[in-house]
Amino acid sequence: MSSLAILAHLRFLGLMMIGAYALINAILALLSPVTAGWPIWASTLLAVPPMVMGMVHLVLPIARRHLARPDGKRA
Repeated sequence: MSSLAILAHLRFLGLMMIGAYALINAILALLSPVTAGWPIWASTLLAVPPMVMGMVHLVLPIARRHLARPDGKRA
């Protein structure tokens, strides 16, 4: 793997981590009034479906659209 491909991969991973972090914190903040006092497994059970949907339909498409591969094509 070339150094440009490695850098592109690291940029993609970085953008995905930032997007996942922001999405997860937003969902947990929205759910916190509902899940106050719940055990951690129950609040996680409620938070996982919107997290997965957001990652698949929001974060991943944005990351792929805004980052080009080293050969100039879109990822």
